[in-house]
Parts: sequence; C-alpha cells; structure tokens
Amino acid sequence: MPSEKSSRSADANPPLSDGINNKTAAYALNTPHNGVSQIVKVLKLESYEDCLNNLVLHNPNGDLFATLPEQARRDYVLRYMLDVESRGSLLNVAHFERPFDYVMEIAADSAGASVPTRVDLVETFNYLLGLTVVSWADRRFDKGYVLVTGRQPNHAEDETTLILWRDCTQWPDDKLAGLFDKLAVNPQESEFAAVYVNGDHTLTTAWSNADGESGRLKIRQTEAAFLDLMFGGNV
Repeated sequence: MPSEKSSRSADANPPLSDGINNKTAAYALNTPHNGVSQIVKVLKLESYEDCLNNLVLHNPNGDLFATLPEQARRDYVLRYMLDVESRGSLLNVAHFERPFDYVMEIAADSAGASVPTRVDLVETFNYLLGLTVVSWADRRFDKGYVLVTGRQPNHAEDETTLILWRDCTQWPDDKLAGLFDKLAVNPQESEFAAVYVNGDHTLTTAWSNADGESGRLKIRQTEAAFLDLMFGGNV
C-alpha cells in the first residue's frame, strides 16, 4: 500500500524504469519554448518483505500443533496457517475506524530492520477501485475526514462514486448525518452509483424524488470492498 509520505517533488530524483530520472525528464520539458512546470508524484509501494514483516500467525491449537510430525506441521503452516490464520494481520479492518492512523511495519534496510510507518488507505482504495478522481476534500488533519468523488471504470461516464473516510472517534454513527449536512452532500441522491463509508453506520439505503421515483442506494461498506479488491474479486 502507498505510504502517506509518498508525494514528493522532482528533486527527490527517483529513477524511472527506462533509466531516465524524473528530474531530468522535468528539465527536458521545462524549456524556453514551452515553460512547463512539473509536479511528480511518487508512490512507495508495499514490498514482499513488508508483507512478511506484518504477518501475525494466530494458532489457537498450539498444544495440538506441537504434537504433530514435522512434515504435518510444515504442511499446516504453508497450506492453512499462512492463508487463514494470518488474514487479519494482512489488512486489519478493525483499524479502519481510525483510517488516517493505519500503521504497518516497513523495511528500513536490507538487513531486515523495520520501522512503523503510516500508510495511506485513501490513496490505496482509489487505486484499487481504478477511480478517476473528480474532487477531493482532504481535512483529515484538522476535521477528521476525507471526501472523494470520482468515476469507476466499470460505471457509465455520468455515474459518480462517493467515498467518505472518517475518523470514527470524531464522527461516530450518530454524527454521520450531520457530517454529510456539513459537507452539503446527500448520500441518497440517485446520481451516486456507489457510496463507500468506513466504519459502522445506519445510513438509509433508499432514495425517492418529487416525481415519485424511488430506488435502492448503493451504500457499501468500505472495509468489505477493500478486502475483496485486495485479496478477492472485483467490486
């Protein structure tokens, strides 16, 4: 998953896959003929080693496991334990109640040392959805929420996806409707093809208008969609 500190200027000078670095590319475009300014966004992705560093194996049958033959223990670890009993550590959805404080152990050097690093769940979810962002209101640091609208590749051009990320300690369910009112957003509007909200909520899932038309609003739990996109199928 991208690190929250993943946006950098061209001076960070990270290498590109073709051997030309971003700084050089920016200079090449910034000529007297066009005067183009460059902002380069660099994402640091979770590595295989980072994934291993964050695995936590829960073995409720420890005594039984110790009595198994060596080959049986090896098969159990590789075919069951790594798949089933480590799932909660690969993506701990319980921490989505405070999504802006999600932390993973990220490798700091080749020797295997790791450091707790805050990762950006908002950016990660946008990429998982394949979202073309239309608007972005980022008030995570002072107001405890991020509101994103955009278009998903499997939706029509005129269909909008709405994503609300909130710190549930600041915006619990009984204050969620007030937050939408504050943002001048009605999640029951039929223009939204999908509405994602993290944390538990009791939002109404039906809509109606003055013409008597009605339907079901596609409000979805962010945690479930995140897990499915990361480890399962499509949303």
